[in-house]
Amino acid sequence: MLQAAKNEARLAVDLYNRQGNERQLEAFLVHMAMAWLKLMQAHTQRTGGDLFIRDKSGRRVRHEDGDWRYKASNQLLKEHFADNDARKVNIEFFTGLRNRVEHRHENNIAALVAGRTQAHLLNFERTLVEWFGADEALASELRFPLFVSSITQDAVAAVKRVRSHVPVAVLEWIQDFDATIEPSIAEDQAFDFRIYLIPHKGPKTEADAAMTYVNAGDLTDEQNAVVDQVRTIIREKQVPVADLGNLRPAQVVTKVAEAIARPFTMHMHTQSWRFFKARPPSGAADKAATRADFCRWNPAFEQYVYTEAWVSFLVRKLSDEATYDAVAAYDPSTSSGGA
Repeated sequence: MLQAAKNEARLAVDLYNRQGNERQLEAFLVHMAMAWLKLMQAHTQRTGGDLFIRDKSGRRVRHEDGDWRYKASNQLLKEHFADNDARKVNIEFFTGLRNRVEHRHENNIAALVAGRTQAHLLNFERTLVEWFGADEALASELRFPLFVSSITQDAVAAVKRVRSHVPVAVLEWIQDFDATIEPSIAEDQAFDFRIYLIPHKGPKTEADAAMTYVNAGDLTDEQNAVVDQVRTIIREKQVPVADLGNLRPAQVVTKVAEAIARPFTMHMHTQSWRFFKARPPSGAADKAATRADFCRWNPAFEQYVYTEAWVSFLVRKLSDEATYDAVAAYDPSTSSGGA
């Protein structure tokens, strides 16, 4: 069962990386779903767990065709991963997305979720090693893929063009999913794998590789401070506020108030960004820790600005009576927010 899981992962990567093939993302997700299922089944079996669905008396239940009924993937997920484990949330994201992929837009959707796709595979490798040891790892068989468009100067513009071609229903589903998870999970590399490529300058030694992975947890406080500075430079350079709509809160209030039936005031806007966690609370140490699709911190003017996507999101969500009431009644001291 373990080897079958690894074979499914190998096939998923092979199909995804083949150029010119149609339905690459769908093939990857289908085979990775099988890989994860078989990996969890192998781990359950190895640790003495129960793979079968049982009735109230504890007896195994059969399908109509006579075969035993096995636990589904979502049930095994709950047994093996905590709710706040970013690996579990990443799997749940792709389980939902798989049913929403439109084939003629698949390449654009794949580009939009590339970081999460990479995390999906890395999580499988990490879990495989945790459960069965380094001897079973796939790392020696897989290579870091080359994406030219991801490292050119116009990468941000390219990503924006991709987003414009993704079906609205898919974008809205991704927005809704993201709004349900905690910022700490959204920022976790196990949910969405994001990297900064910094050219290595200086003499090359025999020990140097073309690419070296550095775990932030292995860095000193001083080294992490430098990395944070680099992140800030890249973030401000690649995602200029002007490109994101540059809407002040008052402009957001005007637009949303005109589009929904119930009142939308500045107080309601504050309730909204708190409820949907679009930005950190006032006085937060890291003001730039926002949901980038919705809000950005402008350090030059020391204020938050919002996007047209945030306006569209609010109009769609607050048009629902129950959601509007939940946002209006939200108490940040006792509540955890929602979607």
